[in-house]
Amino acid sequence: MNYKLLCSKGRVILNILQKKPILTIFDVTKLCNQRCPMCNIWKNTSVDMNLREIEERAKELHHFGIGYVFLQGGEPLIRKDILQIVDIFLKYGIRPTIITNGILLTPQLAKEIAKRECNLAISIDSLEKEKYTVLRGVNTLERVINNIEALDFLQGKHRGNWSITTTVTKMTTLADVKRLRKFAYRHGFMYAIRPYIHVNGTAGKKDERLVYAYKDVLEIFYYMLARSKKENFLAYLIYQEHISYIQGRPMPECDALNYSFLMKENGRLAPCIEFSNIEVTLKEFRRQKKQHKACLDRCNASTPCFYNDAREIGFLVRKKWTILRHVPALVRQMKRYGNFF
Repeated sequence: MNYKLLCSKGRVILNILQKKPILTIFDVTKLCNQRCPMCNIWKNTSVDMNLREIEERAKELHHFGIGYVFLQGGEPLIRKDILQIVDIFLKYGIRPTIITNGILLTPQLAKEIAKRECNLAISIDSLEKEKYTVLRGVNTLERVINNIEALDFLQGKHRGNWSITTTVTKMTTLADVKRLRKFAYRHGFMYAIRPYIHVNGTAGKKDERLVYAYKDVLEIFYYMLARSKKENFLAYLIYQEHISYIQGRPMPECDALNYSFLMKENGRLAPCIEFSNIEVTLKEFRRQKKQHKACLDRCNASTPCFYNDAREIGFLVRKKWTILRHVPALVRQMKRYGNFF
């Protein structure tokens, strides 16, 4: 871990204690090379910040105490300067995670990512060609598989955490998840699942082919819960919360404006991807957090979601003593898949 990243951890800890955000979800572009029926985020045009503007924002985020940034879209690898964007955030001690569909992930690009303290998450929802095409809107599964298989030379050589993730929908079967998990492990990736969400439709689009009743997918989440208990303890805790969410139990307070916020492609800030129309600023953050709290609380009570970027941090903070008791297991996990933190 470089010195700046190490120093930023002190700011992160202070923000956690003050219940201030430590994570920014950055839509680096709205452009995308897939047309997922579950997604409402991508656009045909995107007014993206240039590198100078991104550096200005990264500097502001650093001083605010942000320690982590999700680089997503759209499809972030559409930007030819994605490595420069990664380097800007690293310069200011902010740990990036690239969230990609893998279509543009060449061995050369992956090799450069592997050199950096940057996490990588590749989204694949099925290894069946026909199902993948429906879920992703394009027939690119073979290309994505070839791209991942071409990265075997980097197993154990990347400095960040590399994972394959699956959004579980009504179309997902336990056999799908078992195949994907085996595929991920064979190529040196962690594997994780998350529930399909449509809520208000701002980010997640409702598609009746994908909408499930909890009984449709519960077996899948219990399978991952059991497997992760020994292999991925943080995921084990998260899957417990996933199951509560799927069963419709009341959800704890949302992370939006508590531990995370959205930065849009134009640099403007918002509470989360479901409230991208509400603008907040770092200078008046404390006041605006109080101003929007009632709105976010109503959303959480009436239409709770489980976007990982707006739910996990607060949950893990509440489980901090349990996590501390399992530090040896977490260290083993990070040695195998790379250090997320």
